[in-house]
Amino acid sequence: MQVNSKKFNIIHPILIAIFPVFLVYYQNIHLLLLEGLIFPTLIILSVAIALWFGIKIILRNTVKSALISSLYTLLFFSYGHVFIVIQPNMAQEFLTSIHVILLVSYTIIVVLGTYYIVKTNRKLNNLTTIINAMSIAALVFVFFNIGMYNFENYNYNFQEENTDPIIFGNTLEKTPNIYYIIMDEYAPLRTLESFYDYDNSDFIKFLEEKGFYVTKNSHSNYAQSATSISSTLNMKYLNYLSDVVKESKDQRILYQMLDNNLVMKNFKSAGYQIYNFDSGAWSTRSLNIADENLCSKNQTTDFRALYQIKQTSILRAFDMFIKEPTSRIFHQEHRDRILCEFDEITEIKQRTEKPIFVFMHVLSPHDPFVFGPNGEEVDYEFTFGPDVITPFGSTAEVALTSNEEIKAYRDQVIYLTKILRQTIDKLLEDSENPPIIIIQSDTGPDVSFSGMTMEASNAGRMSIFNAYYFPNEKYDLLYDDITPVNSFRIVFDSQFDTNYGLLEDRVFFSTYEKPYTFIEITDFSIVR
Repeated sequence: MQVNSKKFNIIHPILIAIFPVFLVYYQNIHLLLLEGLIFPTLIILSVAIALWFGIKIILRNTVKSALISSLYTLLFFSYGHVFIVIQPNMAQEFLTSIHVILLVSYTIIVVLGTYYIVKTNRKLNNLTTIINAMSIAALVFVFFNIGMYNFENYNYNFQEENTDPIIFGNTLEKTPNIYYIIMDEYAPLRTLESFYDYDNSDFIKFLEEKGFYVTKNSHSNYAQSATSISSTLNMKYLNYLSDVVKESKDQRILYQMLDNNLVMKNFKSAGYQIYNFDSGAWSTRSLNIADENLCSKNQTTDFRALYQIKQTSILRAFDMFIKEPTSRIFHQEHRDRILCEFDEITEIKQRTEKPIFVFMHVLSPHDPFVFGPNGEEVDYEFTFGPDVITPFGSTAEVALTSNEEIKAYRDQVIYLTKILRQTIDKLLEDSENPPIIIIQSDTGPDVSFSGMTMEASNAGRMSIFNAYYFPNEKYDLLYDDITPVNSFRIVFDSQFDTNYGLLEDRVFFSTYEKPYTFIEITDFSIVR
């Protein structure tokens, strides 16, 4: 009975397997939601248990097979952490050499560790107890920090800041379908010309010929997707958050605001059916207020979480040596999601007799760069920029040179513009009930290129694409330097006879590390 009891107490292979998932979650807790851990946890646990029992079948020893399994799992998921500790002190040209040295070192540890555990005549019960205790302590430490973070950042009900919706009831005489399309970091005409050597004037001409009002000097109110979109869909500035959350970087605060945003509440009160798309970003992938969240079928959980877990593992090294990197999996999923969005948006009006409000956040031309100029697959490194924090707090690696990034971004813009034109044509086919369409970028792209001052690059990032289509062409409230906080105020006032009025157009920059420390930008002449 004693032996069986000891076998029952062997828990370290399970704990060591789930520890990397919760560690990555804690390191990116300001961006990720807990439910995003379900899929990777199940995958890693399944592999770890299969490995343990596979080794047990070979060795016919539960204790030794558990120790070997834990050793392999620990080495597999510690690789990325060790690499990131070493990387900042090494020049870029030595990165491949670092991987080679680490892989050789890890191979030696695997061989020696396996040999010792298999050949030793010791019962290893004490070692099992020690590793059990260390595994429990490590998880308790992470869970404690997760709990403390949540306690410190969830002591305020942000929904209280939201305004009650206008009650339209069913009295509206006109209920056009409404499409709000956000192209993530889609640059306006002047930015494409100045920084990407690309003339997008044909697309502007196409829109204007269709009856769109295309602004010439719009800027985002905020510098990140979550702050920008939250502000737009709640029709207000978010600067009050600076006093409430101070220097917190928790973006889940904004997810709450998007889940119950005022614009969708207004349209829902008017009898509209609300549709959202799984963008792949936690802020907009699934909104509680939406009647349906589309394009989530056959998609895994948040691919940013999966990517970060992969980056902590030894799979990180394989991307340096093989032609088809492991990132290809994420590339294809990202491509499929974007193509699904453009396919589905033109079919939604067939789903219901009710008027529809459709919100489509396309996480592109923001990286990862997965489309060539004709939609072909490309093999650029899979990156997310500095909005995802890698282990030990360093930002994601810059995988592309400036010239490569310019080309990759430009090619993706070219293809997305093609399918955007096709989508607009299809949406405008309904001549009996023509829709309202807003096409906007949340922010501009990062233009921190060589020779630019920080002030100029910050100002450049705030320049956005912004276009409106109203069937009655009642554009008297629109103007060239309108900011998104006023977009739906104008829609409601000009198209639904409300009286919201306009806010002063103001632009605030903040960093990913301090998203609620807002710095107002008033001078855009510094952008070359």
